[in-house]
Amino acid sequence: MPVNRLLIVVALIGIGACAPEAPQERSTEAERQQALRDSAFGDLVEPMDRAAGVEQLQLDRKRELDEALAQ
Repeated sequence: MPVNRLLIVVALIGIGACAPEAPQERSTEAERQQALRDSAFGDLVEPMDRAAGVEQLQLDRKRELDEALAQ
């Protein structure tokens, strides 16, 4: 019986060692953007932002055309 308890305790300690770390404090959006700009991908941030703007513009134009065709 003591061997079984010892195995259970060892198993629980092993599982406890695999537990995730405590959650880190969330950074603000500005801090995340600054960290991205400081990273190796920093040069790609501005072109990706412009591409997202163009994509939104295209979606708006498509919506306007769809509304015009529906009338």
